[in-house]
Amino acid sequence: MQTTIAKPQTNVVEPVYFADKYVKALWLKNADNYYLENRTIVVNLGEEKAYVAVAPEKYLWPRTSTILQEISIKSGDSLLLIEIVESKNIGGVVLDSKWRQLGELMDFPKDVPLWKSPQYDVGIVAFDPYFATGLTDRPHSKRIQKHQVKVNLWFSPAQTDAAIHNKHTARDFLEVHTQLYGSGRMQKFHSNNFDTLYEDVLMNPGNSHLPFASVDESGGFIYPWHQYYADTDCIWMANEFHPID
Repeated sequence: MQTTIAKPQTNVVEPVYFADKYVKALWLKNADNYYLENRTIVVNLGEEKAYVAVAPEKYLWPRTSTILQEISIKSGDSLLLIEIVESKNIGGVVLDSKWRQLGELMDFPKDVPLWKSPQYDVGIVAFDPYFATGLTDRPHSKRIQKHQVKVNLWFSPAQTDAAIHNKHTARDFLEVHTQLYGSGRMQKFHSNNFDTLYEDVLMNPGNSHLPFASVDESGGFIYPWHQYYADTDCIWMANEFHPID
């Protein structure tokens, strides 16, 4: 008797509730010619390249993003689709009942106007950390590791220094940011001092930066001193990839 292997369901969509009045977000799994009508920031959170139905061929590498409209996503295993649906008084995003100023959530300066949305799990992906951080040009099968993907939004008003740091948690994760609204910068420093700035990575809507992390001798992620700086009122998304033992 021949066994039939069921094909995975395509174009599976789940809403991600950040702040519906201002930001509409959908998690799209197993895209198959999924049509985007409105201007949409597309973030590839999956393991595979995501292909756009256009010639010549266009694709998104994992952990990268772009802005698309009036076109279909030909394929992609895990994508976040984000629309800014209202920009008037967009700072009101922080008034959503589930948003919090970071100083309310942890030991963080309460005079820094940095707000955080709820965080959501959006799948598990496997990759080689050395390849993902640019330490090697090719992934190695023996280094492939599973990671839980988590996403949340941040908001800061113009001219906010969001605090220099080089650690996130006791066991660090791979982090990439995607700009959703406004213009800002990801900045690197030689030390925990604003006067030691050595690199500005400009962030505009639809941009995701290359990972800042490197990998230490134990295989964990390590970071330079860095921060986000908001040139204008800004909303950006943190895409976190947490190692799974």
